[in-house]
Amino acid sequence: FAERGFDNTTVKDLCSAAGVGSGTLFHYFADKRAVFHALLDLDRDTTVADLRAIAHDDPAQRLWAVVDRLTEDLSDPAAGAFMLAILGQLTTDPRVGEILGEIDRVAEEILRDTMEDLLTNGGATGWDAADAATWIRSIVDGLYLRCADDGFDPAAEQARLRLVLTRMLGLDPACG
Repeated sequence: FAERGFDNTTVKDLCSAAGVGSGTLFHYFADKRAVFHALLDLDRDTTVADLRAIAHDDPAQRLWAVVDRLTEDLSDPAAGAFMLAILGQLTTDPRVGEILGEIDRVAEEILRDTMEDLLTNGGATGWDAADAATWIRSIVDGLYLRCADDGFDPAAEQARLRLVLTRMLGLDPACG
């Protein structure tokens, strides 16, 4: 899907990439859309479990662990092309939005709770926790929209993201 997009990927392409015959593929999946959903489901389940497992007592450490997990896939060379395949399906396949929406809900919840802890402890100023969580997710999402761009450097962008969030949220730079 990352190489050809959803519409241009054939069942033959999927079988070749997986090293299985079409009978095996169809034993487990009804069609290529089911394979696409399964990939997204697997990513959702892994991401949600990883986010829920983050348990730093220090809210700044928790924030960076969440941000790092949300941006982890930027270093995958196929991330940009796969993101384009996903975006192409959002308007035609409601299930794609449902799957991605679950990650968004969990990330938003954890970020909101983390921001409430930061605000309570004086680690961030001038924000409503829910607004801050939405802004953080929006900025992270923006990086995924750009990760297919020529010259995109995931490590540099993640460092820039930390700087932007540190300044935006009024965090102590030593925490970033």
